[in-house]
Amino acid sequence: MKKIVIYFLMFFLVNIAFGQRSERIGYVNMEYILSQMEDYKTASAQLEEKVNKWKSEIELKKNEIKKLKDSLELERPLLSESIINYRQSEIEFEEKSLYDYQTKRFGVNGDWVAQEYMLIQPIQDKVLNVVEAISKQKKFDKIFDESADAIMFYSEKKYDISDLVLKSILRNEKIEKLEIEFDDEKKDSLYEKKKELLEIQKTQRIQEVNKKRELLLKQREEKRKAYLKRRDSILKLRKEKKQSKKVKK
Repeated sequence: MKKIVIYFLMFFLVNIAFGQRSERIGYVNMEYILSQMEDYKTASAQLEEKVNKWKSEIELKKNEIKKLKDSLELERPLLSESIINYRQSEIEFEEKSLYDYQTKRFGVNGDWVAQEYMLIQPIQDKVLNVVEAISKQKKFDKIFDESADAIMFYSEKKYDISDLVLKSILRNEKIEKLEIEFDDEKKDSLYEKKKELLEIQKTQRIQEVNKKRELLLKQREEKRKAYLKRRDSILKLRKEKKQSKKVKK
């Protein structure tokens, strides 16, 4: 009976061992990928410029508050209690304004977080979409971020798909750029064709105007000749009548 149980357990464990498929696990280094992307560099530079400006404004305000405090301490022996209280309330107001400004810029829901999300998040989403596509293509079950908090004691380089992701992104960007350039070329070509067509239409209009003008001048000349001929005929007839009257006399 014991042998039967042992055989059954061995058979069950062997089936489990062969039935389970080993997971394919890869990893990426998001910091490395982002650092190689021009869009990320530009967005980071824009964000850093804004952050440095905000920090400078905060430091300037801190220095102003320090000057108010130093001035109060220096002049305190010469001031009345009411003036001291007023100056202290003024300093407290400036400190409160500074705290509110720091919170507005660097708080949990501050401008820094909002700007980072607006500038950086679309680029990170682009990377994650490529990571997901490559994971499905290469049949990975899980992908970890080496630059995140996940602890990785050892991993073989062949499971690092960072360069593959980066090449795919750069290739897509190159294709997008070529498509934009091609669209621009098409627009330029259409513009040139339209310009050429307008020139042809302009030339045709000028030719039509010239033809009408020539026809009008011709008609006027013919009318002038007809008028002169008719006038000469009338003058000749009058002259003949006068001569006829003289002969009769």
